[in-house]
Amino acid sequence: MDPVVVKVIIDHRSEKLTLPSGMPDTVDQLHKTVKDTFKLDEEFTLHYLDEDFGESTEHQEQQRLRILSELKKKDSTTIKELMASTFVHRRHDVVSLHLSVQEIKERWPALFDVSHVNAEFQRITTVNLEAKFMSMLDLYSPKLLSIFQAKKGAAGERHRAEMNTLLQSGISIQKTREVVIRCLIDHLGEDVSALIKNFENVDSAVNVEEELAAQVMAVYLVRNESGQVDDVGIVIEGSTVIQLKE
Repeated sequence: MDPVVVKVIIDHRSEKLTLPSGMPDTVDQLHKTVKDTFKLDEEFTLHYLDEDFGESTEHQEQQRLRILSELKKKDSTTIKELMASTFVHRRHDVVSLHLSVQEIKERWPALFDVSHVNAEFQRITTVNLEAKFMSMLDLYSPKLLSIFQAKKGAAGERHRAEMNTLLQSGISIQKTREVVIRCLIDHLGEDVSALIKNFENVDSAVNVEEELAAQVMAVYLVRNESGQVDDVGIVIEGSTVIQLKE
């Protein structure tokens, strides 16, 4: 059998791996070879599977249906493993079939969980989405707040009104991040209210649902009488894809 050279992506670097005897017979053997060659202690995911490894379309569909079954049991470990092994099937649904968000949600409900969003992003980019975004946001927040504070005109007044919240004692890092993101959207000339929808608990549930159904993309917050957030979620193409009740 002819030797095979493959590219392996580890963290933020890529390595060349030569397989003198060609591709192993199974994915598990390839997984072990990669792990042993690069002396990896942590787990990693092989993104692209091939029918030569027994991962046929029928097998992948069976695995997808198994995820639906495991969701009822709430077995997070099994679901995590199945989501990793069915990446190529999910990619086909999104890239090749161009399924709508609602269709993807129906076929892959586990994907619409924060932990699985992070895992999927890492499979595609090798970057931990949430950790990377939050660390960079926190790193640049002082400089951004300084820029917002110095802004002139009506935009500057809106920035400072938003930042007044940060003058209170005991402000959480989450609130600081929210203020920075709101000010940044406004600073870039975008309408904050077009992306972030605020509702009160007294608002009719029907009215809230109707307004969200008309959104292409939005983040919504439902606040109680004291101004605390009771419900927060993300809407894409009129479908609530992530909902996090406080």
